[in-house]
Amino acid sequence: MDRFCERCERITQDGNLWCERTDCPAEQGYSVLSYGDHLGDLKVTKLLRVWRTAALYEAVRGEETVLLKVAHRSDDCEERLKRETMALDGLADKPWFPMSLIKSFLPSVRPLLPVPLSPYPVSSKRPYGELTFRGETKFFSIFRHAQGKFLSDLLLENPQLWHYQAAWLVITLAEALRPVASSNRCHLCLTPDMILVDTDKEGYLRPLLLDLGLLINGNEMESVYDWAKIWEPAYTAPELLLSSRTKTATPAADVYSLGTILYETLAGKPAFESKTQRDDQIREVVTQHRSTRPLERPELEQAGIAKIVERATSPNPASRFSHVLELANALVAIYSKPPTEKRAVPGRLYLLISTLALISLIILALAAYILIRLLLTR
Repeated sequence: MDRFCERCERITQDGNLWCERTDCPAEQGYSVLSYGDHLGDLKVTKLLRVWRTAALYEAVRGEETVLLKVAHRSDDCEERLKRETMALDGLADKPWFPMSLIKSFLPSVRPLLPVPLSPYPVSSKRPYGELTFRGETKFFSIFRHAQGKFLSDLLLENPQLWHYQAAWLVITLAEALRPVASSNRCHLCLTPDMILVDTDKEGYLRPLLLDLGLLINGNEMESVYDWAKIWEPAYTAPELLLSSRTKTATPAADVYSLGTILYETLAGKPAFESKTQRDDQIREVVTQHRSTRPLERPELEQAGIAKIVERATSPNPASRFSHVLELANALVAIYSKPPTEKRAVPGRLYLLISTLALISLIILALAAYILIRLLLTR
């Protein structure tokens, strides 16, 4: 297997990485699959992203292109993937047959979260898969393929988004997090690298949250063995970074992460630079210089969004919005809800209408023929 360095973003085949930075953690990089590797009936075609707990690939199964998520070799990483996949499977829309048949003729609704697929060619009781690959056990999940760019890449092309687009993006992401927030659980791992953004026909940004995070209650923090290797300190609430062994967390921590992402889309730069520094350096900056810089855009002050960002990224959890849905409501009060997407009508609906119209014409013709014959026989 190849080895990927999360800091340098280099890939090597022999496990030895080189970087001009002396503090590069290259030799401890993550093992990743290569093009052409087979995981069961899945063929890897592209490495899309490497996160701290899993890697995301594009893969093919038969003639279908899918998204493949493979957990890194660690008990924490594997348990997180299992928990997330089971949660997504529970949220998946599984209508009974007549309703599913009706829905197949209606325009589809763009999902906000990955749509899970069976890990094997046949039905399975577990929504996640487990296979041995070159002597290592791999836990994986499969999702329906989705188009778009990662938000981190999009911000490289267009660092400062139109503030309406930025607000609608965050409102939609908060809605994607509704199952987490409504159950009083925490994501705790939100970053722009976990958000896939597509542009619809009207030019609006439509995000897909690719990861549900830790999915734990704030009092379950001790169940995470090594949180320091899982969190991205540049997007993590400072109160979680202050202790070497955090025991509790609140939904306000996710408000901070989402607020930091909103700040980045508006300011044109991250609140805290993460690519050129070690985790301990970032942690020190976040905890000691916790306030983000003001948004120097007059239209943001006039619209009122600058104050919302300031509140969302407050170093004091009690000063923030209590959860991401409250943050979304504050944005909706200014920008209204995101415009409704106009989705294409399935071709089968036109076929159904044409078929019904043809059947109706045939029935009318037969009825007219029978009526004429009855009149002529009298």
